[in-house]
Amino acid sequence: MADLFIPEFAVKLGASKFQIGIMGTAFALSMFLSSGFFGRLSDIIGRKKILLAGFLFTGIFYAGASFAKMFSGLFLVRVLQGIAIGIYPGALAAYVHENSGTMDEYAMWGALGIASFFIFSGIIAGAKNIRWIFVFVGVFYLVSLIFALKLKAEFGPRKELPLFPLSVVSRNLHVYIAIFLTYTGIGVTWTFWVLYLENLKISPYLIGVVTAVNPLFEFITLRFVARKIRFGTIAFGILILSATYPLFAFAKTVPQVLILQAVSGFGWAFMFAGGLNEVINNGSEKGTATGLFQSSVSLGNIVGPLVAGIISVFFKNINAIFIFAGIIIFLGFVEISVYNRILKKSVLR
Repeated sequence: MADLFIPEFAVKLGASKFQIGIMGTAFALSMFLSSGFFGRLSDIIGRKKILLAGFLFTGIFYAGASFAKMFSGLFLVRVLQGIAIGIYPGALAAYVHENSGTMDEYAMWGALGIASFFIFSGIIAGAKNIRWIFVFVGVFYLVSLIFALKLKAEFGPRKELPLFPLSVVSRNLHVYIAIFLTYTGIGVTWTFWVLYLENLKISPYLIGVVTAVNPLFEFITLRFVARKIRFGTIAFGILILSATYPLFAFAKTVPQVLILQAVSGFGWAFMFAGGLNEVINNGSEKGTATGLFQSSVSLGNIVGPLVAGIISVFFKNINAIFIFAGIIIFLGFVEISVYNRILKKSVLR
């Protein structure tokens, strides 16, 4: 929720567009390293311990961001946030899967939560100081910690895994590469998303509403549509995203942006849930596989802000980032389509 207004907050603390891009990269790098490590650790020591630690430290560090007075302070706390928020995704997805949940449902309810938080953050940003968003995020995570304390305990021996799980990486490499490229493109646009909307003269409240349309349609797609479409694969979702993002560069009105947000949310549902379903069902190391999936997301978010910062140097109109984003995402579609074709030929033989 708080991440939506991070660029605007950084500008108020005196940061340049390039510095915002570097900060986004530092956040994603810390999350990348954390996700893979703690996803693997959850396969060894259990899910609940990892979830409790993740919720606790994420809540503390997000609330702590409200005290940032200089950009250097915000930069440091963003790195700590990245480490903390990378602790729990792999363990959470694996816990849901192992307790009769599906990745469609996991992604669906996550999307609804994100949509609700975006709307809520827009309300806070419009009515109060942006700093209050960080406080509320911290409170939400601590409430999640209380609920997580009630999760059932896990019993039985955990898995013994090598420090670097090459077998998990090799089995799911085609998904990880596609997700990395897709989130690189998304990261390019997200870096200056709020500034893009402000150029359309949108209020802080409407920024939250417009941004929420994407995860809201992801929720609707997963709830009512995804299970009825046989070709609902990760490649299908990535293709939709690659075709939709360049169109943002030509949107002139809020209704046009809303339509594009809805279409991208539809594609996002197939991309994200499809990818998670594929890696979590492709082996027994579920925490490791989903942790590496999240690391692929984070790796894209490392490169995306860097690319956005470079683009902002050469193109003064930030709308150009959407063109480059579409091209990068399309490379992800090409990669996984080629893999699927090769796999199909090998099966036929």
